[in-house]
Amino acid sequence: MKIWRKILDYFVTGIGFGAIMYLLILGMLSDSVGDVDVPLKSVLIVFICSGLIGELSFLFQTDLSYLLALGLHLVGTFILFSIMMILNHWIINWQTLMIFILSYIVIWIIIRLTQERDIRKINQQIKKRSRR
Repeated sequence: MKIWRKILDYFVTGIGFGAIMYLLILGMLSDSVGDVDVPLKSVLIVFICSGLIGELSFLFQTDLSYLLALGLHLVGTFILFSIMMILNHWIINWQTLMIFILSYIVIWIIIRLTQERDIRKINQQIKKRSRR
């Protein structure tokens, strides 16, 4: 049961990041978000691909080196991004590639900062317990 919870957690986290990026991109690239027609099919494709990208995070829980896991994650993420673009009939060009790269970097900075914060909290709790 624990594995299914972790799978669901990765998937939902991926959807969250994907939804945020999707909305930011819509807002930045549209003159007026109110005039944008967003088909439900496109939203579902973004959610599914984003969730699957989140699932790729399991690579960091394996015995692979961090650099290899990051490389595989980047390649897998790009493949899922490309599938999403193709299924939604969106153009892949230098602009969308730059958005992909920028999004990947921003999300990884957020994740790394969150992990470092969590590690500091855990270390503080360990120090408190060891003092007792």
